[in-house]
Amino acid sequence: MSERPAEISARDLQGAQIGDGGHQANTWHNTWITTGPSVQWPMQVGRPPTRPAAFQQRHAMSAMIARILDDGGATVLTQVVATGGGGVGKTQLAANTFLQAREDGVQLLLWVNAMSRESIVSTFAQARIETSPGALHAQSADVLCDRFLDWLSTTRTTWLIVLDDVSDPADLVGLWPEGPAGRVLVTTRRRDCAPAGAQQITVDVFTPEEAHAYFVRRLGAPGAQDTHPQVLDEAAALAEDLGRLPVALAQAAGVIRNQGITCAEYRISFAQRSQRLDHLFPGDASADGYRHTVATTWSLAVDRADQLPPAGLARPALYVAAVLDPNGAPDSIWAAEPVRRFLTAPFPTRVEVTQTEARAALRNLHRLNLVTHDPAGGSVAIRTHALVQRAVLDPLPAEIRAAAVRAAADALTEDWPAIEDDPEHSRVLRHNVAALSAHEGATLWQPRLHRSLFQAAGSFGELGLIDGAVANWEHLTATATRHLGADHPDTLASRYGMAYWLGSAGRVAEALDAMGELLDDRVRLLGPEHPETLNTRHALCDWQGAVGDAAAAVAALRVLLRDRLRLLGPDHPHTLMTRHSLARWRGVAGDPDGAVREFERLVADRSRVLGRDHPDTLAARHALACFRGAAGDCPNAVTELRALLDDKVRLLGVEHPSTLTTRHDLACWQGAHGDVTTAVSAMTALLEDRRRVLGTDHPRTLTTRQDLADWLGEAGDADGAAQALRALLEDRLRVLGGRHPDVTITLQGLAFWLAEAGRTAEAKAAVREWQQATEQSGRTASTPGPPAGPDSWREGRARRWLTRWSSRALQ
Repeated sequence: MSERPAEISARDLQGAQIGDGGHQANTWHNTWITTGPSVQWPMQVGRPPTRPAAFQQRHAMSAMIARILDDGGATVLTQVVATGGGGVGKTQLAANTFLQAREDGVQLLLWVNAMSRESIVSTFAQARIETSPGALHAQSADVLCDRFLDWLSTTRTTWLIVLDDVSDPADLVGLWPEGPAGRVLVTTRRRDCAPAGAQQITVDVFTPEEAHAYFVRRLGAPGAQDTHPQVLDEAAALAEDLGRLPVALAQAAGVIRNQGITCAEYRISFAQRSQRLDHLFPGDASADGYRHTVATTWSLAVDRADQLPPAGLARPALYVAAVLDPNGAPDSIWAAEPVRRFLTAPFPTRVEVTQTEARAALRNLHRLNLVTHDPAGGSVAIRTHALVQRAVLDPLPAEIRAAAVRAAADALTEDWPAIEDDPEHSRVLRHNVAALSAHEGATLWQPRLHRSLFQAAGSFGELGLIDGAVANWEHLTATATRHLGADHPDTLASRYGMAYWLGSAGRVAEALDAMGELLDDRVRLLGPEHPETLNTRHALCDWQGAVGDAAAAVAALRVLLRDRLRLLGPDHPHTLMTRHSLARWRGVAGDPDGAVREFERLVADRSRVLGRDHPDTLAARHALACFRGAAGDCPNAVTELRALLDDKVRLLGVEHPSTLTTRHDLACWQGAHGDVTTAVSAMTALLEDRRRVLGTDHPRTLTTRQDLADWLGEAGDADGAAQALRALLEDRLRVLGGRHPDVTITLQGLAFWLAEAGRTAEAKAAVREWQQATEQSGRTASTPGPPAGPDSWREGRARRWLTRWSSRALQ
């Protein structure tokens, strides 16, 4: 199909050369003049990249592109920002679509290098010349471009135009091809490139199956020529190490073939952080048609992002993203003052970077596909591909990297919630601290441990991840000892946390030993009257009580109280804290009436010194109510806990962990007062709330299950109680381990309710399990009260509550 040649006037000509046979085009002073024969269809203008020998078909993505093009839509190929901008194979997908269109008989195929407006205009002008060779064209490139676009808008000739690698959406203003017979396919790093009506497809990294298939095709089967016999060993793992990024896989495969090594051997080199990317992915390694190496793939995008307003902020913002967890970080840290101060640092004359400007810099990184920013993504709103991070950090001077790590750590500290009631958010914060601490240098270790390290270690315990808490405090202690020395205050603080969580994990004998050794060292280093020494003495007393020796705890606390009164005075918060512990363990040791009297005085003193709504005052009121119940005054215990619950809802909210604790203990004492139906109903509702707020495996959620089963039994459902406790036992063994005291309590209750249900043989087996668990738990038997066997389950209920509550109160 051809069109009538355009007519021109001789006065428009500045020069022409006419040939008869071949096509000719001359230009002077930015003027194009051409003649030639009729056009021959189909026609191709521009050349796509050659398809690599190991081209990896991506059938689902190709089918999606074909479907949208068949529906008549313009299609913009970009990439998922979470996997990093560049190197995901956009151009190869577009080239595959281009070649398929040629096979399908599309009459005009136009491949445009669209990195600049001038390149687009020039190619469209050349296409105008090629599609109307019988005419003389004495117009500028801009005019020829306009005429080509006009022709596209009306022609019935089928066409496909690929605009490859659009770097700036402004370059396409007025140049977007439209027409009933045509289709447009664009590749770009930009997310803001698609005009109205165009559909945007995100091109992600390879799937695991595609990545493995690529390695097999590129490296060949084992025994293939010029490859190692075991070349594919750990190929799937290597693909995951590289984030399944196509350009990284292509270059890694080139290195593996060139060096005759295996995927497993390459993994070892890649895991060494000292290895720079330009060494791991050298430019001379065959990369299956990718124009840039892994190390340079994103450099142009960074330059472009840094030019967008507010100019100069995208690059330092990317430095911060590069030191965080690649799997996600909260975008709230970009509003934090430490990060904004870091963004300001490169500009000595600038007063400060505002929150609006910091967010704009982040969005610019998103627009250029250097990070993924999902405003609705919550805790993982920002994702950065690990190879993007490494490419950014490799050439970065150590002092700038250290400043970025410090700024991110300070921002995480500011973002850390005082009450950790969102397990997912806390998990993300911990993972980001781990990512920061993995960077080379002593940024988070010198001159003192960064606060975020303590927050991350403590977070495990706050959320009931007891084993994780112990492991992290042990690791923090070892790291502090290595970096700061055994006698550094932060090392001692880490040992304190380790000892506390050892006890919380049920390893109470180890906790006592660790706390005792810490006390000796603090006396040696700080003196017997230093505040930290006194605090350690206090903790040691509490763990003596928690291990079962409440009488010893009472005796030691009385001595400590005299020292506190002498050194600090009667109204110091630490003095009041010691009075609280002394009253608590006095009650657990068998004197609930004495505990009630002490707590009545303590509530009055704390209300006077700290205020009635202070958390310490609320804690004393809670203890007073519980010990009233233990002393036999259940009606007043219930009344006081109801009043306390109202105050906690007002002050803390309905979902605060402390509010939930008061609900739990109120239900217990309601049941003890004889209102078993209310206890079951309240515990059932509380269990759902604790599962939602704290998680299903949190120790306090498990405690609610324990007491709910107990009250179900008291309501007449012994079988249901036994069944619930059997399920609870499995979960407590999984979460807490067999040595934890809570496991022995569950076994004791299980044995009791099995016997109540008439299941004698099972009850005897549970008794034997309980006896073995008690011997292994490390608890002493010196606490006064009824025998601890299953037969004393009902009689010992209040004492168990107080012991459990007292241990829980240590935190």
